[in-house]
Amino acid sequence: MVQALNLMAVQNPRIKTTMIDGALFQDEVKERQIMAVPTVFLNGTEFSQGRMSLEEILAKIDTSGVEREAKKINGKEAFDMLIVGGGPAGAAAAVYAARKGIRTGVASERFGGQTLDTMGIENFISIKETEGPEVCAGA
Repeated sequence: MVQALNLMAVQNPRIKTTMIDGALFQDEVKERQIMAVPTVFLNGTEFSQGRMSLEEILAKIDTSGVEREAKKINGKEAFDMLIVGGGPAGAAAAVYAARKGIRTGVASERFGGQTLDTMGIENFISIKETEGPEVCAGA
């Protein structure tokens, strides 16, 4: 959470962040009645508690983002093929379909899929043992 917020502030000069170490500033923790770390306040109002990724923070802030993207897609021609999932199989299917000239869409939260979170892979054809992030390094 701290890294994600700092990254946002570095990328956007309109975003300001202040990090307070609760162990050093106990009065601040008590005054704000903070029960979980990290606790994030946005413009003085509690925004979230606990771990969040950059994507989760942005989704919570930009509540109309999904609708905006849907409008973009609705304005385009329909796909001949829509692949659901961005894991290795979905990505491979999309590449092969696109190479054949098939208008292809991919519906996925992220490329790499669950493979990105898998630490031990022992059933990947032609590879004895690997880890998901290694397989998806180019994703």
